[in-house]
Amino acid sequence: MHDHSCSCSHHHEHEHGERGTRLVFWLTMATMAAEIVSGWLFGSMALLADGWHMASHAGAMAVAWFAYVWARRNADNPDLVFGAGKVNALAGFASAVGLFLVAAFMGAESVMRLVSPVTISFGPATLVAVVGLAVNLVSAWWLRDEDHSHAHDHNLKAAYMHVLADALTSVLAIFALLGGRFWGLAWLDPVMGIVGALVVGRWALGLLRQTARVLLDHRADPVLHDNIVRRLENGGAVKVRDLYVWNVGPRRLAAHVTVEDAAPRPPEFYKELIAEVPDLERVTVEVHACPCPAEAQTGECPGGGHA
Repeated sequence: MHDHSCSCSHHHEHEHGERGTRLVFWLTMATMAAEIVSGWLFGSMALLADGWHMASHAGAMAVAWFAYVWARRNADNPDLVFGAGKVNALAGFASAVGLFLVAAFMGAESVMRLVSPVTISFGPATLVAVVGLAVNLVSAWWLRDEDHSHAHDHNLKAAYMHVLADALTSVLAIFALLGGRFWGLAWLDPVMGIVGALVVGRWALGLLRQTARVLLDHRADPVLHDNIVRRLENGGAVKVRDLYVWNVGPRRLAAHVTVEDAAPRPPEFYKELIAEVPDLERVTVEVHACPCPAEAQTGECPGGGHA
């Protein structure tokens, strides 16, 4: 069962994601270079650290970009049984691991600075941090959720979260630099770094859990599961014995159904019953006759649990 209108939607989502990650990659590379050079010229360890922090995010954008290109080029590869959709979750998982490592580095570096403070050129560092925040806001706009698809496209969500992490560190850096410049609170810089690391680490763990569910073929939402069972069993003659629904890509679901029917019909009949279920594209139906002759004569199979 295929919905050809969905394929156009998937193509649009992937095109949007690929274009956005490509633009953000080049913008991040330019900002990274500016921050590293400025940090070296102004003797600011804060700027150097933020520059290398952005370098890790540039790497994440490269992974996301590659995932979209690979998925597009292998969209019709017959060797990929369920298509190339899971590469998005794979890229999102890899990116989340990188994001978690960045958070760990930020936290460790901030603790070191709290113990051994460094001299910061507050004026130039603040200016560059403001520029970095502006770049992050532009990047977030490029990767914005046009059609609420981030819940499905983990690759795009990972790229978006990297940009948000950069924006968060820029805001915290500006706050800390202003506090150090005008009130002499130099300790704010490492403290804000620790706060940022904790928030980014929490984002990364959440994304790791979401993408791992897709990669490990975790069963889909129970509400969706019950919806499919209700559509198939409407009328009482059909009993669902097994049902497995899982994600095979952004907004793409596969299902395997085993049904018992007092009057077995072709698999296409049962597929048609669930044709309106959103995002359900690949369905396999296994049909069995009701094993009880007495119930078969009445047109009803006995009740029982279903997976």
